[in-house]
Amino acid sequence: MSLAETNEQMTVEEVTKRNLRDHVREKWARMIALVSIIVIALGGFNDSWDAIEKLSNFTLSQFTDIPSKNKLDRIYIRASEDVLEETLGAPVYVKKTASGEFIRYYDDKRFVLSAVTQDGAISALLVFPKEGFLPNTEEHAGGELLLEQNLSNIENIEDVRVNYSRSVSYYIEESPAGSFGNLYTSVAGFTEFLTPLDDEKRSRMSELSEGLMLGDDISTQIIAFRDSTVPNFYGYSMQGLGILENAILTLTEYRLITK
Repeated sequence: MSLAETNEQMTVEEVTKRNLRDHVREKWARMIALVSIIVIALGGFNDSWDAIEKLSNFTLSQFTDIPSKNKLDRIYIRASEDVLEETLGAPVYVKKTASGEFIRYYDDKRFVLSAVTQDGAISALLVFPKEGFLPNTEEHAGGELLLEQNLSNIENIEDVRVNYSRSVSYYIEESPAGSFGNLYTSVAGFTEFLTPLDDEKRSRMSELSEGLMLGDDISTQIIAFRDSTVPNFYGYSMQGLGILENAILTLTEYRLITK
């Protein structure tokens, strides 16, 4: 099979999966509407509406990604830091960097979010989707299929950071592209606390980390890594990658807040 045919087959499979998810969501939406009509017909309007709302919220939470996606839509760079607690509740974990910034972590059913605030506003954030959750990334430099395609799909990379250690291994990159590139940059990366490293990935990340520390030219290795790696987290920043390296959880921290 040619490369073109393989890419076409992958595209068809992606579209089929996406259509299936949309079909399931539409089916549950229709079911909720039907139950709503029945409840209204059987009881008082106020009590029935209350029951409908609870049923709807519970059903959407259990069978769709809509509530989690709605939460993420309300959180963006330059928004007031108050929106974090209003939307996600109190942070489950807080860290302070050596330079004095606070990083707050929030644990949703379908994702973990780390947020950096500055002067009362959100200045950087990372979203770590849990298994099976595909958030809306249309505004990102990687587009709607960011978390379903290799990193090489993202163009105009201006900075890269890599860490390979016992506590956590990650690759993170920054692009000025995206829907709001004039306000902040798009960030994407791969971390082992979400996806265990296989031998090939471990070797590549070790080489990248060592090369960066030694100041070697690792452009060829970065291209190879990006060509073979699908990102498993993303974010946005108006502070660069330095602060976001601190916002990536270690293996132990991730187990602690998601236990």
